[in-house]
Amino acid sequence: MTVHIVQISDSHLSAEFPQRERDMALCIEHINALPQLPDLVVHTGDVAHDGKPEEYRAAKTQLDRLNAPYRVLVGNRDKRQPLLDTFAGNELPVDAPFIQYCVDHLPVRLIVLDTLSVATNKGELCPERLDSFKAMLLRDSNRPTAIFMHHTPFEATEIPDPQQFEPWSVTETFNDIVAGFENIIGIYCGHVHRNIESSVGEIHASALTCMAGDLRKGAVTDAERKLPVFRSIMLG
Repeated sequence: MTVHIVQISDSHLSAEFPQRERDMALCIEHINALPQLPDLVVHTGDVAHDGKPEEYRAAKTQLDRLNAPYRVLVGNRDKRQPLLDTFAGNELPVDAPFIQYCVDHLPVRLIVLDTLSVATNKGELCPERLDSFKAMLLRDSNRPTAIFMHHTPFEATEIPDPQQFEPWSVTETFNDIVAGFENIIGIYCGHVHRNIESSVGEIHASALTCMAGDLRKGAVTDAERKLPVFRSIMLG
C-alpha cells in the first residue's frame, strides 16, 4: 500500500518577518487543496527562527489548519523545550532528551531524527542519538522505512560549505548504520534552503527548500519566492 507523505520545511516564523507566516499559510492552503490528501505532513525543522514560544504558537495555529495529521522535528534554529511545550499533543517524546521518534501506524514506517546542536548551526548525532536510531531500526527491520531529519547527511555540493555535520565523520557512522538495513527507502531533509537530490550509499536522499520565501537560496526569481513550497512523497 502506498503512503502519501507531504514534506514541508524551514518556515522560520518570526514576528520580525510576518511574510513568512503568510508563506506557511499559502503552503497549507495548497496542501489542503491536493486531489489526494496526505496520510501525514512532516515539517523537517526550523519551525521557528529564534525558538520563541510565540513563534511556535503561530506555527501551531497554521499547522492545525491542515486537513491531515502532522508531525514536527527540530532544526538548528529551533529550541527543544518550547517546541515540545507547544506540540506535546502531536505524539512527541516528552520525557526523552532528544526529539527522536517513530511513526508506526502507517504501512511505511517513519523515523524522525534530532540533529540539533546547541553549539553550532551544523548537525550533531551523538552516540546516544545514533544508538537510539539503530534501536528504532532494529525494532522492525522488515517494514519499508523512511528517515526524516533536518541536516543533510550527504555532501550538499551546491552550497559553499557542503558538509553540514560537525564533525563530518559522524556521517560515516550514520552511513554504516543505514547500510545495514535493506528496508530503508528514503532520507528526507531540509536545512540547506535549496532543492537537492542525492544519495546515502544506495538510498535516495534529498533536501527540500524552505517555505520562507525570503530565505530561499540559489537561482530563485522574485516570482518563485511567492510560490508555495512543499513536496509530495509516495512511499511504498
